Amino acid sequence: MTHGTGSTRGVPPRVLVITHDLDPTADYVLRELNARGVPFWRTDVADFPQRITMRAELRPDGAWGGAVVGPLRGIDLSELTSVWWRKPTTFRFPDSMSGPEQRFAAGQAKRGFVGVLGSLPQVLWVNRPERNADCTKPAQLTAAAESGLQVPATLVTNDPGAVRDFADRCRGRIVTKVLGGIVHTENGQRGQIYTTRVPADRWDDPRVALTAHLYQQEITDKAYEVRVTCVAGRLFPVRIDAPDGPGRLDWRTDSKRLAYSPICLPVPIRTGILDMLWRLGLVYAAVDLIVDQVGTHWLVDVNPGGQWAWIDCTRDAITTALADLLQKGTL
Repeated sequence: MTHGTGSTRGVPPRVLVITHDLDPTADYVLRELNARGVPFWRTDVADFPQRITMRAELRPDGAWGGAVVGPLRGIDLSELTSVWWRKPTTFRFPDSMSGPEQRFAAGQAKRGFVGVLGSLPQVLWVNRPERNADCTKPAQLTAAAESGLQVPATLVTNDPGAVRDFADRCRGRIVTKVLGGIVHTENGQRGQIYTTRVPADRWDDPRVALTAHLYQQEITDKAYEVRVTCVAGRLFPVRIDAPDGPGRLDWRTDSKRLAYSPICLPVPIRTGILDMLWRLGLVYAAVDLIVDQVGTHWLVDVNPGGQWAWIDCTRDAITTALADLLQKGTL
């Protein structure tokens, strides 16, 4: 569904929000922008090309002129100041198009629709989609180590023999994680793949050879975890305490029993996170840390589109920070 809201009538939107229809996290920020009278247009990648139209023409000075418009609203490309690339879905095409036609059209749409928006000068992106895509697990762990953050011993392999050697060096305590998003669908059923321990009888599993796998040394003396929501250099860290049970290994498996509390990060950790995000080119990210019993902070994940609105103690502050950023349109 293509829609836009904003209390300033007659003023063209300068903020473009690209996300799916049912995104309650985005709603917090958009309500704040609305209360401020900041006009915005909310749409989704899936709306192009069936519900929205782009008219973009290259001017002699190299700037793109034109507009992107939908049934109810649109945006003048020359007026655009900020884009929040939040949680878009994929391009959709008529069922009358064959599979090869739809794949070709999707490539054209990405290079045209997203390409033009990404070519506009002086537009703030939170985040640029290519930066999100480049934030792979290997890239983020490299950036973290280069920034002075502690990273668990890590192996990426499709060699079953390498797993046993790695496990032996980690004293037999290793976990496996997905290299991408944890959500998957099989036979119409939606599920999530969480961090799991790898027992010794699976170290030589021949199915490891079928694709790349990520293994890490388990932090066995975990004290608590920290979710750090990062907005243009502002950090909002929250301590996460999980009770005994599955949530001690991966807190996402037991979200209803978690305890959250604001926390201050040591200066070296703050500095390391900011440097890491600069290396990754991210304006926004959700960073996950494990803190062990001696106070060592271990970087375990950087999510460029991570959620934050479910944590009550920082929700309002993050909402304000994102609204400030989008309204200002500059870092």
